[in-house]
Amino acid sequence: MKTSILPILACLLCSGAVAGAETGALAVARCAPEARAQLEQGGARVVRYRKNIDELTPAELDAFKHAVSEMKRKSQENVYDRRGFLWQAWVHNCTSVDVFNDRQAALPGDRLKQLLGDPTRNSCDIAYFLDKVATEDNAHEEFPGECEHQKNTFLQWHRAQLYFYEQALQAADPNGERGPSTRDVALPYWNFTRKPSGVRYPQAFEDVDSPLYDATRKKEGLDSSLATASPNLLAYQIYYMDWADFGGDEYGSLGGGNLETKIHNHMHATYMGGNMGDNVTAGLDPLFYAFHNFLDYSFEKWLDEHGDAGIRGSGRTSYMRSEQDASLPRPVGWSAGSGDEQRSDSGDYAANMGRADLYFDTIRQGYGFQPRYGGEFARKKDIQALIDRHQQAGFVFGNNQKSLFAALLSDDAADGTVARPDLTVTSAYRIPARRVAGDKRANMVLDRAHADEDYSFQADIYLHPASVVARIGEKSFRDRYLVTSSSHWALSGAHQHDKYAIETDVTGIVDSLVPKKRNQAWRITAAITTNDKGRGLIRQGDFSAPVVRIVDRRKPAEPTYEESKP
Repeated sequence: MKTSILPILACLLCSGAVAGAETGALAVARCAPEARAQLEQGGARVVRYRKNIDELTPAELDAFKHAVSEMKRKSQENVYDRRGFLWQAWVHNCTSVDVFNDRQAALPGDRLKQLLGDPTRNSCDIAYFLDKVATEDNAHEEFPGECEHQKNTFLQWHRAQLYFYEQALQAADPNGERGPSTRDVALPYWNFTRKPSGVRYPQAFEDVDSPLYDATRKKEGLDSSLATASPNLLAYQIYYMDWADFGGDEYGSLGGGNLETKIHNHMHATYMGGNMGDNVTAGLDPLFYAFHNFLDYSFEKWLDEHGDAGIRGSGRTSYMRSEQDASLPRPVGWSAGSGDEQRSDSGDYAANMGRADLYFDTIRQGYGFQPRYGGEFARKKDIQALIDRHQQAGFVFGNNQKSLFAALLSDDAADGTVARPDLTVTSAYRIPARRVAGDKRANMVLDRAHADEDYSFQADIYLHPASVVARIGEKSFRDRYLVTSSSHWALSGAHQHDKYAIETDVTGIVDSLVPKKRNQAWRITAAITTNDKGRGLIRQGDFSAPVVRIVDRRKPAEPTYEESKP
């Protein structure tokens, strides 16, 4: 959500009444350093607006690239510089690193390039890239960060991470001593629901001579007509889902919200690969921050539509885990909480990134998005029209040539169903005699009950008459009977696990079948596909047969405003 008065106040303080109509970078450019400091110490922030990477001016793009380059230089001079590129990458899921007691270790440019170019190397273990050996006598542990996934703080944690990454960009070379000033850099986003401006990514990230380039990403081009992910599916989630469905529920069930499981996970595990294919190395790719910034814009659009009242309990009160440099401005309202005491051997640092609810108002924290009113997203009236065409009043699931979910995926996006899955699992299902009771819901569940090693996979789940053969290779079958498509991104480190469940609310689908199809024999078929890393790991016996379970509707968790430990 946005509090729009602050940009005007910033302008008035920095520029006088003549600049009262200006916002963002124009207002910032006129600010004297002492006025800027006075403003930010007073609790307000100069507001900078984040733009689409493809719409940056040449000067804005040069400043952004210079900021990333300078952050990498800081890491070359000292890997423990918390304002450097490597530490900021560690924030995503290096729960601990060995730090020499003098907090100093240089990493020559060729060594950094090798580290960034090898996703198989454990970037959290300094033994892989530093010659000096850490011992109990010369080193201690520090704790860069631990990302939040598959829970109701996924979006809040990554929003906090991007906030500090943007602060580090701005601090990279604010006075322009080695290139363009980075003081006013706003982190750009990549709208991956549009056709890419480059072969597979935005052009700015495909320049091999740019600090934004990562050699480990997948490079294959798309069909010229395809976008990367469906804009309709994203817009549907924003307009029609409550917080538990969109962002994750209070109960901490595996899978998280739909934005994570149906959009984010596919992009990491299948579309981008390389460093982005693993949560420990993802932050080593500069594209990570532009990618997640568009998810943050999506979060902001959801807040504009729904407000934050539906985000309850730990979704508000949790402290976002990461240790950040004390010189970077902390979010307005930050407090240390009641966690561990500050360590004396770790330099000056903020022990956490603040409570989740500090980040619900981006303008208060010094940034917004352009276009300001969500112009990057499909319009609600267009999504409603699509719903009306595919799930009209009195519809019966399977009677339309396309199910609603198949229509939301759209034929113009690369994140569709898979015609040749690695395996299928199926089970019998009889249409019930009565609709689902009002205090209940019908959940379609696919369990990966066991796996020797975690691997990513996409599950396309179909519901079809027993008399209809599941011809997965035929698009007409996939379109007509698709219930959902969901992806699991295999997480390593503290987040890895062998069990995983996909649950989808199919109450509306079941109820649509009861009047005319009650007691009929149908089948549930799950088509499961893994990525290159998972091909040698996936087994038929890993998955139990998909089922429909009738469960109690969960009551929203009671809001709590007690401080949680960071």
